[in-house]
Amino acid sequence: MSAAYPFSERVRREGAGTLKEAFTPERVRKAGLVTYWGAEFEFPTCPAFSEGVRACAEKGLYAFTLQDEAYNERVVWWMAHVRHAEVQSAWIVPTHGTIFALATAIRLFLLPKHKRLLVIEPGYNRYAQAASRMGLESVSSLMLLGEDGRYEIDWEDLERKMRDPENGLLVFSNPNNPTGRILTREELERIGRLSEQYRLPVFCDEIFAEITRTGPVFPYTGIREGRAYAMTCTSLGKCMSLTGVNHANLLIPDDTLRERYIRQKYADHYGSLDPMLRAGLMAAYTEAGADFVEALNTYIEGNLVLFTQALPSAVPGAKVIQPDGTFVVFVDYRPLGLSDDALFHALQEEGLFLGDDGSDYGVSRQFYRYNLAVPRDCITQSMAYLASHFPKR
Repeated sequence: MSAAYPFSERVRREGAGTLKEAFTPERVRKAGLVTYWGAEFEFPTCPAFSEGVRACAEKGLYAFTLQDEAYNERVVWWMAHVRHAEVQSAWIVPTHGTIFALATAIRLFLLPKHKRLLVIEPGYNRYAQAASRMGLESVSSLMLLGEDGRYEIDWEDLERKMRDPENGLLVFSNPNNPTGRILTREELERIGRLSEQYRLPVFCDEIFAEITRTGPVFPYTGIREGRAYAMTCTSLGKCMSLTGVNHANLLIPDDTLRERYIRQKYADHYGSLDPMLRAGLMAAYTEAGADFVEALNTYIEGNLVLFTQALPSAVPGAKVIQPDGTFVVFVDYRPLGLSDDALFHALQEEGLFLGDDGSDYGVSRQFYRYNLAVPRDCITQSMAYLASHFPKR
């Protein structure tokens, strides 16, 4: 790492109109604490991205901006040097964000025959939301939480649901959001074989894949079987906190599938790359951006170590599920024996420790997800407040 980054500096949200600021309770602000909702940084993003945007603004040119070879080359470079994955320029399909990309796939594969979306859960709630907004149903395959605190795919259940002709598209995240579980190459190959066997398209969301503790995340598009049905969604959205930018790259190796998807994308009124976004991405898909991600991984690891040590001290019985990747962490509060409402009251109303409960991810409200992309002092302050305000039993 060649640069120092302001991870210890809280980003200023005043006047920015952000969703997180709008919903932060006044009690939390007055206590000087942060919320652990969502998945965006509480510190400034990658300087290289911001410099690219600044240079674009200074140029004063905001024209229609195309996906050109220079853009593709930067994405290919990033995948090779940061993700350690070989992709081809022809595979790259820019979209207006991960959920836009999924919505296009839903229109292509589900809407004509009114099929269901299959989601691996715990999983991101906006997958099913994308389907429901089109009047479609979703069905889930729930991963199993072992005694070792590790989530595993229920293969019997997943295959049964992939075999069902009423389920027309499988979507999952890798690393998993919210558990941080990274599926291995062998597991992804197994999904690919099932996809080919049952001719089921697969949309793999790898938006968190740059944040990893266990080595590179094998890209789903690297599978051998099932490539004719494979789509991988990548983005700098999480590793550079671009949650409001709405941009992603879909990687589709199969020519026929890619052509079908692109036709649907334009039918969904995809326009062009935002000129300021392109400038930021071109500056970030570089050595400078890679250096930032390396430093971010190191900082998040320190936050996770602190969180893992401090939370069970503040709330005896809380079990931190160790993630393989991401900067979010899932916590199991079932050992406390509290009702859902009592747990909510103790954590969020008394302890001002605000996270996303498990119902957002297809599991019970005895689980909470916390975003650790915050200055480390914020975790220390939150834990001290939680320890002194969580109701004693």
